[in-house]
Amino acid sequence: MDVIESTIIDVLNYSDSCVVVPTHIKPDGYLFEPAIDGEPYALQLSFSEIRGINSQSNLFREGFLRFREQEAESIYEKLGIRNTESILTDEEIKNIILLPTKSGLERLLKIQSSSMFERIRGLLVQLENSGKYDISTRVKNVITGRYKELYSGKRITEIVIRPTAQENEKVEEDKANSKVSQLEAEIEELKLLLSKSLNPVPAGTATEESKPARRGRAQNNG
Repeated sequence: MDVIESTIIDVLNYSDSCVVVPTHIKPDGYLFEPAIDGEPYALQLSFSEIRGINSQSNLFREGFLRFREQEAESIYEKLGIRNTESILTDEEIKNIILLPTKSGLERLLKIQSSSMFERIRGLLVQLENSGKYDISTRVKNVITGRYKELYSGKRITEIVIRPTAQENEKVEEDKANSKVSQLEAEIEELKLLLSKSLNPVPAGTATEESKPARRGRAQNNG
């Protein structure tokens, strides 16, 4: 996507909360209503406005507002936003909280923005208050611990995430499956070699590939 100042871009709000964004064109602000059933609320803004918003807030850097997937990379690049893989949606954060894995929790621990982590804590509280989920103590401890680190000025976490027994079992299972596949391939190769040794091609016998093309006798049409 070729982005210039006048380019009109869909700006999306995937969160469950309203977001109000003032710009130099609309000082009283644009109102982004909450997403409904996972469908984002969208408003069209010029790239000039988006650049202005980005210079005054972390809304794009921290994933409060997002762009269409097919356009996002070029827009982030134009805005100078790096490490875009760390920009999490509310849905991604909820999945990490409800279905925690070592890699998922480590993504949370890499966050160095206190305002971004306030958002994560807010989603944790929201899920707890819904009464629908049994959130693990492990997840609560990780989020609380990282929150305390950030507010004590510790940008790089000292929290270590260890894999669960199930995750270790999955790793071992994947290794075993990989070894089985490798052995099966080796067995097939040995079978092929054995077949060739039991059925050798007699010396001097031309195979289909090596057999010279037969030349036809030129016909005398005269």
